[in-house]
Amino acid sequence: MRKSDVTGSISTAKGEEMLKAQNFSALDNLRGKAAGVNIFSNSSQPGAYGSRVVIRGQATINASSDPLYVVDGVVMENFYLMNPNDIESMEVLKDASATAIYGARGANGVIMVTTKRGNKEGGTKVSYSGSVSLAHRARKMDTMNAQEWCDAFMQGIENENRWGSDKDGNPFNWSTNRADWFTDRRFFDSNGNPLYDTDWQDEATRTAISHNHQLNVQQGGEKSSMGAFLNYTDNQGIMLNTYSKRLNAKIAYDANPTTWLSTAVNLAVNHTWGNSTPEDGGGQDARRTMIEMVPWMPVQYDGKYTSTNTPEGMPMDFEAMSNPVHILKTYKNMNYNTKVFGNAALTFHIIEGLDLKTQFGVDANFKTLHKYMPSDLVNLAYDQHGRAERYHANTLYWQEETYLTYNKTIGEHRINAMAGLSWQERKYDYSRMYTENFTSDFFEDFNMDAGTKPDAPKTYWERWAMNSYFLRFAYTFKDRYSATITGRYDGSSKFGKNNKYAFFPSAGLAWNITQEDFMSDQNTISNLKLHTSYGLTGNSEIGVYKSLATVTSETLLLNGTRNSYSYLNRLPNSDLRWEKTAQFDIGFDLGLFNNRITLDASYYNKKTSDLLLDAPVPHTTGFETVYKNIGSIRNQGLDLMLSTRNIDTKDFTWTTSINANFNKNKILSLGDNDEDILKNEWVSGASILRVGESVGSFYGYKRLGVYTIEDYEAGNCEKKQIGRAKRSSEREIIGKGVPDWTGSMINTLRYKNWDFTLDLQFVAGVQTLQQFYHSTYDRFGQTNGLTNILYDAYNGTNPNSMQQAIWLFNGGHAGQDTLTDSQWVANGSYLRANLIQLGYTFDSNQLAKTPFSSLRLYLNVNNAFLITAKDFNGYDPESTSQISTSNGAVSPEQFGQNMAFFSYPRARTFTLGVNVTF
Repeated sequence: MRKSDVTGSISTAKGEEMLKAQNFSALDNLRGKAAGVNIFSNSSQPGAYGSRVVIRGQATINASSDPLYVVDGVVMENFYLMNPNDIESMEVLKDASATAIYGARGANGVIMVTTKRGNKEGGTKVSYSGSVSLAHRARKMDTMNAQEWCDAFMQGIENENRWGSDKDGNPFNWSTNRADWFTDRRFFDSNGNPLYDTDWQDEATRTAISHNHQLNVQQGGEKSSMGAFLNYTDNQGIMLNTYSKRLNAKIAYDANPTTWLSTAVNLAVNHTWGNSTPEDGGGQDARRTMIEMVPWMPVQYDGKYTSTNTPEGMPMDFEAMSNPVHILKTYKNMNYNTKVFGNAALTFHIIEGLDLKTQFGVDANFKTLHKYMPSDLVNLAYDQHGRAERYHANTLYWQEETYLTYNKTIGEHRINAMAGLSWQERKYDYSRMYTENFTSDFFEDFNMDAGTKPDAPKTYWERWAMNSYFLRFAYTFKDRYSATITGRYDGSSKFGKNNKYAFFPSAGLAWNITQEDFMSDQNTISNLKLHTSYGLTGNSEIGVYKSLATVTSETLLLNGTRNSYSYLNRLPNSDLRWEKTAQFDIGFDLGLFNNRITLDASYYNKKTSDLLLDAPVPHTTGFETVYKNIGSIRNQGLDLMLSTRNIDTKDFTWTTSINANFNKNKILSLGDNDEDILKNEWVSGASILRVGESVGSFYGYKRLGVYTIEDYEAGNCEKKQIGRAKRSSEREIIGKGVPDWTGSMINTLRYKNWDFTLDLQFVAGVQTLQQFYHSTYDRFGQTNGLTNILYDAYNGTNPNSMQQAIWLFNGGHAGQDTLTDSQWVANGSYLRANLIQLGYTFDSNQLAKTPFSSLRLYLNVNNAFLITAKDFNGYDPESTSQISTSNGAVSPEQFGQNMAFFSYPRARTFTLGVNVTF
């Protein structure tokens, strides 16, 4: 279909533009290149998990919000593992007219990827792209040094003596002599001054050296073409011993053996492996201990790694943890992923304009985890005497599509029609082994029998299948008026027996005004096209057996013998049906002055109904919930893309591209009683789903200030409450992690052989919940904390302070009042220099005496600077510690965006690269 005939809303990004950033993931390369697409790169850790992608707002609750990834016509999962060097282009389908052809799985948008193939121009072309990168920590959290920690501790002692009392109500009367507190002479002198000052962030991070190599061989002839592609990438993380490596091979072959037959074969094998540090939960992993570990201990003492168990004879206790260097160097968390992906297609040219195409595609994924935590890691494996785990997760997905296409031009009439059917199936197999209590760390996970306390082994298997029928009819008259009608009838095994099939129609209209006769006498408007569409799409991305009553089988000890037992763990729902999204879109494409200025603008309004939720049922049923269709969500917004050629001469060009996306998300209903749904509950806070509010809202108390001496004197608080937080009596919504505005501005300048790119990205209208305040503020004494504790905390002379006084969390002391409240919430807006690139392309005269037909050198800086609000104190406002892990699948939790309980620090990367063609 011609671009001028398209009635839907589509954004396109070219592979060569995305590769400028040289990211390990293709999704990170797409950031800012497509209007209406939010890509949350929540981690800088290589290969740990994929970025979270949301197209035109989150439109679901319990089903997946991920878009559908279609690579060369085949659906791909774990897209973040794909080699970005293989990509020719990416198209983002956003409205119902564009996505409806994928019906059942298109409600969250579709990202269509076309990969590189043979040389269409004929002949043989060999090319190489290589780069080497240096990365270091871009920002630092402002933690206390050893002297500041000791000063803050003594301030806490003074506060307790002034205002505090023990559990029996007796006033504290602590010694204010430092030497009485800091008594371990290995780490303090006789006056209680620290002998060491360790910056754990510096010790746990490094300057990482990475490299990437891509070799392409592309050949083309009169009737066939072939492309062979090989990639090796070594991506080292900035935290010690974290990395991800990739070896990828791809081959594509296209041929026209006869006038009535065309063939295409595409096969890629991708193997990635790497070691990572966990980023989920609240465990004492390295990302946490490099902030919390007290700074007056060295990395090693007397040849052994230190931990909070190391101090002796000191009248205080500490949060149990190993130091981060110890954790990173000895904790093994190796992931291995192998993906086999490909398709084969036959196209029969029946008559002129009428083709029959049949295509079979496969996406097979084999994932293995090898994990071992040594026995000397405090609060990770110390009490368990070592912990070993292995799991295997294998996925096999296949699809078969057969369809007819008809293209015909009859005078001023142009017809494009398609009708077809498809089958899809996915099988998933998972197994896990776990054991602990090793006599030696020598065996790790390679001899699980050496652990004497094994868990019961776990296995899991599932299967789902789909069958679909689809058609599309597009008509254009006089290159001016276009209409597209699409329909898809989908059936899925996931839904109840009464609603397995559903119909998803859409219609789109376009008017190419510049083709009208009344536009022929003007030169200002070079392109003006109006388009609108409306349609339904579906979401089937839920658990496989949610509509069925399922049985759980386990074992228990009975009379000293292990016996099996089974029980019904879910109520059936034979009426469970598709989650549906109805979307209206209207927009225009405008070009001015021979397209020196272009503007693409679209307004969308989409409502998702029949939300799939666990709804409460009477306890008399013996169950708590049943999976039902209840609730609805609305997303409204604008997609804007402005491109300009500011200067265009022979030797100098300057182009600008501005991408801005606005989205307003609102929950309309949540079932019969519209009851709140709380997710990610922790320290009396949560993310909340509430009617009338945005998905991803933060729920907690409002900080009103702190209780002061004046409050005590006025009888408004007890003496022991002085310096403690003053909060609202009820919890309320205190922010949201989903932005109103996202976008980018990309400037590209070229002077003769030199080129320069500046890629700025912005996010506005969003907050970040700094959950790390729980320990960096409210657990001080047992841990280290931010310097704000020492300099901003209430001290009796600053009644307007919002920061609690220093109360020591150590055992026997006053303790701190820690609850999730608005003081933890920071403005999450930011401006980031995503990419700064300087390149030089050699011309043909310079290469005349070399074997090269083209040669380009470039220097990149990724994440060159980041401007954030003053109240943000973490590494990056776009992050999350809410990671979903289920049966081997690891991904960001969709309601936990910008809820950060410590995170992997973001890197600033310098890259030197070369592109050469022989």
